[in-house]
Amino acid sequence: MSRVFTPPRTALGGTAILMACACGTATTTATLAASAGLGATNRIVHPIFIAVAAGLIIYGLWRMARTSGYLAVSAFGLLGVGAALTPPMAMSSGAMPWGTLQVAGALLYLGAAALLGYAFWRAFPSPKPAASGTAIGGVALATGCTCCMVTGALAGLFVTGGASSQIFQTNSIALIFWTGLAVAAAGLFQLGGWRAAVLVPVGGLIIKYAPQLLALTGDWMVGGANLRAFPSYAVQIAGAGVILLGFVTAYRIALLRGDGTPPSSERRPEAVGA
Repeated sequence: MSRVFTPPRTALGGTAILMACACGTATTTATLAASAGLGATNRIVHPIFIAVAAGLIIYGLWRMARTSGYLAVSAFGLLGVGAALTPPMAMSSGAMPWGTLQVAGALLYLGAAALLGYAFWRAFPSPKPAASGTAIGGVALATGCTCCMVTGALAGLFVTGGASSQIFQTNSIALIFWTGLAVAAAGLFQLGGWRAAVLVPVGGLIIKYAPQLLALTGDWMVGGANLRAFPSYAVQIAGAGVILLGFVTAYRIALLRGDGTPPSSERRPEAVGA
């Protein structure tokens, strides 16, 4: 089997797609589709990106540990309901404060993140379960941005609760995102040392600032759509991949130190290494 398509790599690849903010890319795609006479909207297109990520993650986890596959399916089921109640378009300061249904949707995002994090924690057993659990939880907090996914849900809950939108919904500050990455780096440092932990802020810097460098090239307008959104999205996925490389590095260092990996009766042979 090609190393590129092993279940661990498939699951991590899907996670990188899930972590990246697809809002701008979805809007651009919907605009291009509309200019071609197709009735696509952001609300229709954005879930497609999430569905691709879900398919990769579920397939990878299912092949690695059947229970984790079931947990992932349940997690994305919760995420789907949450997105129906609180779509990315509602995750902006202009739509605040949220009503009861939108708050319930945001809570479902958090429940989905916790369930999916647990699925990964089971599928990738660690010699230091608390450290790996901390790192996975931190990455869950940093999934999406202030306008979508887990980060957006948390930002919306804080603002609805009376917090300043300038603190929790400004991408230039990205408080929740950087807090999550700090937690993830701390967990990976405990598991694999600084060589693993340093990849987390590096990936975060790529996600937040590399698209701004692309913006220096100006707008790439075609049919009313800014095509720069596509390479910007690809850069974000690459940055998320660097963060996840920190996990791979941490687990490998732990194995090389002779810490070992706890056995799991469900783990497939290909799940041992990414």
